[in-house]
Amino acid sequence: MLIVSSERISMGDSAGHILRSRLSIQQQKSAEGDSIAYADRAAVSLVKCRGSDVQQEDISTLVKILEPARRNESAVKDLITGYTASLRKQHPCHAAS
Repeated sequence: MLIVSSERISMGDSAGHILRSRLSIQQQKSAEGDSIAYADRAAVSLVKCRGSDVQQEDISTLVKILEPARRNESAVKDLITGYTASLRKQHPCHAAS
């Protein structure tokens, strides 16, 4: 089973801190300048919303893979990286018109 959730958060947190605090995952790796943190069954990404035309905040996406899935750190990294790239293309920082 796969759980994906996104939320708008106050700016300034890090993907690694979110992964540690929400899922207690201490052993993790990072990618994309620390905007992605991942392990073998979970990942977090941050899209930073900055600029005069958007609210100053971040969008956090958390992915969690539940049992009985097999552990695959590389696949989790690919999943969160692809998901985040797709999210950025949707311009999530701008309010819908």
